[in-house]
Amino acid sequence: MQKRFSVTAYLSTPLVTGGGYMTLDALLAARLFDDLQNVEAAHAAVPIAHTGLLAHASGAIYESHSVDRVTFVAQLRAQHAINPDLIQKNKHGQLHRKFDTSLTNVMNNYTVITTPAVTWYAEGDLAEVRRLLEPVAFIGKRRASGFGRVSRWVFDDADLDGITGYAGEPMRPVPIDMFTGNGGVVVDAAWKLPYWSVHNRAACYVPPGVIRA
Repeated sequence: MQKRFSVTAYLSTPLVTGGGYMTLDALLAARLFDDLQNVEAAHAAVPIAHTGLLAHASGAIYESHSVDRVTFVAQLRAQHAINPDLIQKNKHGQLHRKFDTSLTNVMNNYTVITTPAVTWYAEGDLAEVRRLLEPVAFIGKRRASGFGRVSRWVFDDADLDGITGYAGEPMRPVPIDMFTGNGGVVVDAAWKLPYWSVHNRAACYVPPGVIRA
């Protein structure tokens, strides 16, 4: 049954993000991919209402929070375990980046958000959303490093549809020709799954004060 609801993840460790709006439909799609191992099937199975291709699912809303940066160094070694001359090069005669030990390729910088809770608003199948999210113990990036640990999930009825807030503001990226609220800041943003695709970007109204990077 389709209904409007809120989802809150209470966190016991800071959350690491790679930028973006961390919409609820993206979180659910990632969870479904773990089960289905198929991107298209996971996107099709997201239990959220849509207007056209626009999901009725807000971006992440952070309770009182602080923002910092953290850098991780991956696979930094003094030398390769095998002779680089034995590895096939690309058309420019260079090693594939995963074999490259330059610091620019092995240092990754992320946003760290310290907050007690993250909330989303949405419209869809609350029972299915609950089933998918309740087993999730970590959200965000660098989960294996202990970031984004969820201590508990809370699901409640709500009035908002995940697109427009109480003051008419956008709660997620919405293409300007699809938004029926009060407008606001316009940026080039991804507005539908998969959010990593450049083909899914458009001029959108976006939530005010959102943490993007």
